[in-house]
Amino acid sequence: MKEWLREVEESLIEALEVTKSDSVPLHNMYMLAPIIYSRRKRTNNASLIQEMIDANDDQVTSEWSLDEKSKDQYKFHYVSSYIYCFVIAGKIDEFKYDQIMECINERMDLFEDD
Repeated sequence: MKEWLREVEESLIEALEVTKSDSVPLHNMYMLAPIIYSRRKRTNNASLIQEMIDANDDQVTSEWSLDEKSKDQYKFHYVSSYIYCFVIAGKIDEFKYDQIMECINERMDLFEDD
């Protein structure tokens, strides 16, 4: 799991830098996940990237509809979306996704205080 932790930490740093330099609202940082995934994994498959965008948008907006305050958890939503890109790309299955997210949640501070 160390490789996943490193992967996530590096991509999260990259996403946070983009939000600073491009004035992306933090609550929309999850939208960067497919872009950063495609750049880091050197893929330019437009239909795959769109599938990632759609799946992540559905997942995050669904969570927001259940709890408006979850918008404040931008790091968690970004990391979850980034790892889910691997599911969409067929690199891991949803069971592995859950394992990775559990490990990352134990080792990284992804939640902002309310």
